[in-house]
Amino acid sequence: MFVLQYKGRIYRGKFTARSIRYILSDQAARIIPALQRRWLFPTESQPIAEAAREVLPFPSAVIDAELPEPFRKLGMSFSKPVQQTHRIYSVDDAAVTGWAGAMIKNGLLLTVRAQHNWVSSLRARPYKLRKLSGNRPYFNLITPIPARTHVFHWLYDFVLPLVSFLESGRAEKNLGLIVNARQSELQASTIAFLSARYGIEAIESLAEDEAVIVPHIVAAVEEYGLPAGLQSPLGIALLDDIGRFIAGDAVREATPKRIYVSRNDARLRRVLNEDECLPELEARGFRRMTLAGMPIARQVALFLNAEAVAGPHGAGFAHASWCRPGTKIVEFIPSPAPRRRATRPLANADFWFIALQRNLVHRCYLAGRVQGRDAFVIPRDLLIQALDSCLSGDAVDAPGKQQD
Repeated sequence: MFVLQYKGRIYRGKFTARSIRYILSDQAARIIPALQRRWLFPTESQPIAEAAREVLPFPSAVIDAELPEPFRKLGMSFSKPVQQTHRIYSVDDAAVTGWAGAMIKNGLLLTVRAQHNWVSSLRARPYKLRKLSGNRPYFNLITPIPARTHVFHWLYDFVLPLVSFLESGRAEKNLGLIVNARQSELQASTIAFLSARYGIEAIESLAEDEAVIVPHIVAAVEEYGLPAGLQSPLGIALLDDIGRFIAGDAVREATPKRIYVSRNDARLRRVLNEDECLPELEARGFRRMTLAGMPIARQVALFLNAEAVAGPHGAGFAHASWCRPGTKIVEFIPSPAPRRRATRPLANADFWFIALQRNLVHRCYLAGRVQGRDAFVIPRDLLIQALDSCLSGDAVDAPGKQQD
């Protein structure tokens, strides 16, 4: 019964050492209220929509295409047509923590969804607290640690909503940014783009043990349950410029035109027979690439220059954001094992939505069943069919109807 009271706060019932630390901290803060103030550790919440003094919606394009069959077989469904809306919230006198960008007003955590992940948002620690000047608004670009190197979450949860806001002309001219002090290479290069493009000079860095009180904070929030890959056309239109800025001189380097993105260095969705697949891939001009450890400029350049990309479903496909219209994308997704209780989704449709908005040619296939921690096999005949269909242009899903 003790744990049940945290339902909706611990992500998908995931019980880890961090979850235990959160529960113990929460109990301590409830017993000793002074710890709440010392740790900036709220025990209750308030919907950010109630705390905001202004809300600006940024709707995505309307997608009326049929969801590909592999996603439907995995149990996904969206009511047609599909449209996502990000909202920019303006809040006065809120505290922002450097641990994960949590926003706190009047001692309450400003939550963005019904099932907010409190475990990743809060850390019980004595923050060094300061107050920012009230002569400008600040956009909260602080990300949790896992999102700092994650291309998809960084771009689609944080950067593109901000870019849409800036491109709309509704942002105040002197907008500043609150960013992580310890940034990934991807974050640093993107923030440099934002600074150069929009003349942003006030950039406040927060370390993980710091927090600031902001007289006027602005933050982006997406609708819960809809694909984050659907963004305002204002943001999508800037992906070319962002990609070329990040790639820099690397875009002129010689890179393979056809790439296979390997995940065999990852824990999830590894392809067990990848070495056996290589002859078929190489015969069709594909070169196996492992993105981990590769400079971010080189990663972006690979996709900017690619004409075809194949591989197992995974975060690397967020780089399809940089691909030129007409680039062919082939995703292999593991099939669920019978009677296996999945602890996480085997895939999502976000990269398909990205392909629609970027006018890419996208095809996905269900491959072998999950083995162990989501490892799987791509059958040779399926690989050959998928690659040959992709390269010949036959039997490839059309992008479908997209309305601005």
